[in-house]
Amino acid sequence: MTKQFFKLISLFTILFFLNGCGFKPILAGSDYNFLIQIDSMSGNGLINSKIENKLKVLDGTKKIYKVNLNSKEIKNILSKDSKGDPSILELVINLNYKLSENGKILVNRSLTQRSSYNNISDKFELSKSEEILKDNLVENLVSDIINSATNLMINDN
Repeated sequence: MTKQFFKLISLFTILFFLNGCGFKPILAGSDYNFLIQIDSMSGNGLINSKIENKLKVLDGTKKIYKVNLNSKEIKNILSKDSKGDPSILELVINLNYKLSENGKILVNRSLTQRSSYNNISDKFELSKSEEILKDNLVENLVSDIINSATNLMINDN
């Protein structure tokens, strides 16, 4: 009985401290005076939809920018083991985007994000790791798009 009580108290204490750590999503707490709407998308649909979902967080009303996305995902083999099986892989995401306002292109940029990782024999674990890497790379790409729009806002003022 006392062991269960001690475990319960420990659990509540840990939850109390974790709850107060101040975690919040990166983009949710920021004040942006602009909105970025997807005008067109081509290329890798999964990457484009991840970018679109991350841009939906922005809810500014001062300016509305349109963005055209063209993405491409590439998986490369960087090295092989003695049997010829891949041992180190690389995930590369290329993104071309154009930010425009009222039909005028303000930013036309090409970006590349890449990450190397070790091959895992468990293909389920490998796919989960690749998904996490994709999310991290997409987060970096979205940050660059938002920074471009922020710089446009700063230069307008």
